[in-house]
Amino acid sequence: MEKQEIKAFKLSVTWSDGKVEGLAFNLPEYLCEELQVYFRELEDLREEHDNGMRDYEYNFDGKEEKKL
Repeated sequence: MEKQEIKAFKLSVTWSDGKVEGLAFNLPEYLCEELQVYFRELEDLREEHDNGMRDYEYNFDGKEEKKL
């Protein structure tokens, strides 16, 4: 089975007045580098899942949001 790769990501914040600001294109370089490391880890976990090497399901929920 071909390894799946992350091709794009979204990152935005929602302000208390309801306005939404996209951040993906304006991240500091050090954060972009850290995200790339994290994405490679996710790709490895996905590959393990796809090859039946994980005991739990991979989370494909695209609606995840973290409240502050």
